[in-house]
Amino acid sequence: MAVPGNIMDTQSLLEAYLNSPGSAGDKYWEDLSDAVSTLVHRFVSKREVGDIEDFEEDCILAIWTKISALKTKESDGTIDNIEAFVRRAVHNRYCDAIRRKRPTWYNLKLELLEIFSGKANIGGFALWQNPDTGSRLCGFADWEGSSKQTNAKCREILDNHINFRNKFLRNQDPHELPTYELAAAIFDYCRGPVEIDALTSCMADLTQIRTADPLSIDAQPEGDDDAGSPIEWLISPDVEVEKQVVDSGWFSHVIDWFWQEFVQLSIKQRKALLYGMSGDQVMALAAAVGMKEVAKSLEMNTHQLASLISKLPIPDALTADELGIQARAVPSVRFKAWGRIRRRTKKSALSLDEEQALA
Repeated sequence: MAVPGNIMDTQSLLEAYLNSPGSAGDKYWEDLSDAVSTLVHRFVSKREVGDIEDFEEDCILAIWTKISALKTKESDGTIDNIEAFVRRAVHNRYCDAIRRKRPTWYNLKLELLEIFSGKANIGGFALWQNPDTGSRLCGFADWEGSSKQTNAKCREILDNHINFRNKFLRNQDPHELPTYELAAAIFDYCRGPVEIDALTSCMADLTQIRTADPLSIDAQPEGDDDAGSPIEWLISPDVEVEKQVVDSGWFSHVIDWFWQEFVQLSIKQRKALLYGMSGDQVMALAAAVGMKEVAKSLEMNTHQLASLISKLPIPDALTADELGIQARAVPSVRFKAWGRIRRRTKKSALSLDEEQALA
């Protein structure tokens, strides 16, 4: 019998099971099942999940659905590293659970990922992987690459939030500050990098938007029009959710349906979105719907659009002048525009297709 959890033995069991014709692979099934269950338990035990047994069963079912599809040739592809595959499956299922139970917390995390990865065109921040532990750290750009983490300082902030508010926020309400300004204040206090989840929880608690109850897989948010991440309809079940948020390749997933949703936004929201895109992304959009249509959506002519594309993405300060708003409000306008698109898409046939793909 193979030793459960041993990556080489488990990988060999998987390959023997998949490559054996017909029922010949049944002799590997029990050992492979034990090994997969052990891997799932290892990764699930690191997560904050209330209904731990149900969550494990859900993960195991999803993994075996994929393995069975490979066995019967109903699905293409391979599993070259079973441990990495299980880790990713648990991670994505956990993200699904978080979106259902704590949608606002998850939305905040995605907004932070956009800011720290540069997508929101706000400089001075960085997002990187801790070289020692592999966890994801964030902080000021000068700290990038550091293995230091100051999560404990975040807990200090929450223990004495009045002092933090007086000294680091100039007595302003945390809920009224732009997300990046509140993050910067926390970094000033911590004086070092923070894990992205710890920062999200700290900010969520400071702005009183986090639900304190332990995560329950069966719980559903009540009356939250923003439930779900603002880009959850972009998610591919084969790629880590958070990687898609910071990976520039995400744009290719929306090109087919983005336009009809985009033109329903206000002119201010349309400009905030496109001005924050790269020139290549807008050119891809123009190639799909036409330069004239894109220019019309921005209330300009094609010559003005061609000149604009070479300058993209435009700094938020210049975008703010164009929109007649403060520079710090531009990321919020852009993020809310994505949220509106997500809510409309959630009601469409496209959303149903995505849900079926994630099931």
